[in-house]
Amino acid sequence: MVTIFIYNQICSLLPISDCIYQMNLYLAIVWLFRVFSHLYFVEVRSLNPERIPETGPVILAANHPASILDAILLAMQTRRQIHFLAKSGLFRNRLVGALLWWLGAIPVYRAREVEASGMRNEVVFKKVYELFERGGCLGLFPEGRNSPVGQVFQLRTGGARIALGAEARNQYKLGLTIVPAGLTFERRELFMSAVLLRFGPPIAVADYAEMHRKNPEGAVQQLTADLQASLRRQASHVEDNQISELAENLSEALGYRLTPLALERKQDDTREPKSPSRLKRWIWKVLDWYRPDIGEVPDDIETRVQNREHLAAVLANASLRDPDAVSALRRQVDRYQDHLRQTELSQSIKGSIDKPVRERLIRLRMTLYTLIMAPVAIFGLLHNMVPYLFTKYAARLAKEEAVRAFAYFGVGFLAFTLTYSVFGLWLWHSAGMNWKWVIGYLALLPPTGFATLRYRRSIILYRNKILVRTFFWNNEELVKLLRRERHQVIERFRELAIKQNGKI
Repeated sequence: MVTIFIYNQICSLLPISDCIYQMNLYLAIVWLFRVFSHLYFVEVRSLNPERIPETGPVILAANHPASILDAILLAMQTRRQIHFLAKSGLFRNRLVGALLWWLGAIPVYRAREVEASGMRNEVVFKKVYELFERGGCLGLFPEGRNSPVGQVFQLRTGGARIALGAEARNQYKLGLTIVPAGLTFERRELFMSAVLLRFGPPIAVADYAEMHRKNPEGAVQQLTADLQASLRRQASHVEDNQISELAENLSEALGYRLTPLALERKQDDTREPKSPSRLKRWIWKVLDWYRPDIGEVPDDIETRVQNREHLAAVLANASLRDPDAVSALRRQVDRYQDHLRQTELSQSIKGSIDKPVRERLIRLRMTLYTLIMAPVAIFGLLHNMVPYLFTKYAARLAKEEAVRAFAYFGVGFLAFTLTYSVFGLWLWHSAGMNWKWVIGYLALLPPTGFATLRYRRSIILYRNKILVRTFFWNNEELVKLLRRERHQVIERFRELAIKQNGKI
């Protein structure tokens, strides 16, 4: 009954001219998501969002790695209202159903879930066609289920049928385009992860008009295949799970620094580099004390994903031509990671194996930062610790990995909203504070929460650098072993790459 009620509400409110309230509510919710996303994600990076047309009918077709969180991320990346197609089962939960309705979602009925699904979907598709004819934006996940890690499932043909059906209804002059959107989560099951969104070149549905007139089913299959190929390119699809896992382990073990440019080395170039003058060496040595260490500035999510894709491509080719060499590399990477784990070092320490950390200016800067920002961090901690910890542990109760990603976001959104509301009511009712002061006080809570997270990360980074110094003084032999094993891993990978392409 809840599903039918929400469906009727959506159908009655879909005409944009009659639903200004829903549009304003949608924009307000998306704005709140943008603010809250800073607490959930370490980094969100979007590539080529300009490929989404600002006007006219469009379909955003994305892979589906993290349940409802995928729709929220897409909504945050465009100013247009996106009406998502979502399976009707999601609307059974009152909270989730209300959220989907606020986001303009449209339920799609599956035969195994509800009776008379075909008749209901005919009404839904008619509304979708009307949405396109008004120049609206539809969001869909053509896999029809959550994506596995590092892969994109075989797409279902429903999205292509809708697109071609809309064009046929308008004599193929509608101008509908499909924009593939690839979502790549660095750790989709973890709180405070990073995500990369890549938008592919738009696909003009009218380009398939001639084929659709002659062979409708063939056109549907061809459009689905073309969309799948584009979507897999944007979403970092790797066919072999073992190759994907090895690429991830290799990139982590080497600090994501195994880039093509960093490793490229001509086989026939044995010339020694020209030695700089004594004056240049002296200047470089002085500046070296004040230049940030390479471990201080982490690569962004785009660079990390591209490096992992490069590794996966080389490993995939090598596994076909020389599987024994890939197996040997896997064993060597596993051994290196085991030794690295024995040191109980963090990622920042891994990146410092090759060169000592410069501490002089960093210590002074971090000491001042620690003292000055401590009051702000304590204030933010006291007001945000309870909802933060509740979100962190409560969302882990979700058994499915993909659902857990949205659970973090959804539970956190409610926990922080409820906590801030309680603070506000207490200050106004019990403490007798003026409502203007209450609003000002509450306005401080989110930014101080962000400041606390940054403060914590900075302190951890500083602490790790102190650990690095202790580590180098007390574990010289183990450091030598790690350096040697790391060098062997790099050389073995370089040999594989050179065998495949003649270069890295």
